[in-house]
Amino acid sequence: MQSMQAPNTRAEFERNFHLLHRKLELQQISSASHLMHTLEGLEHVRRLPNGRVDFLSVDESARLQANMMANMEKMPPPDPAAPESGNAEPDTGKAEVKPE
Repeated sequence: MQSMQAPNTRAEFERNFHLLHRKLELQQISSASHLMHTLEGLEHVRRLPNGRVDFLSVDESARLQANMMANMEKMPPPDPAAPESGNAEPDTGKAEVKPE
């Protein structure tokens, strides 16, 4: 599993917010009703008169949502032939010994 890449420049940071805003507009993001607080930080993000994101209005929740969405855009689509990760065999606690 790879770690999430944080933006290195203001342009990348703003791109992440524009991606997230677009997904919200197109209703391509859904969240369970008990998790709506995760999107509340996005309601408080303001724009400057020149149209750029006001960094002072961005809280940790909004920043993480925007970065997560941008990283998910870079992920390859799931392989339908690969088994789902939730169907793994349960751990029996027995270590497999491999002959040398």
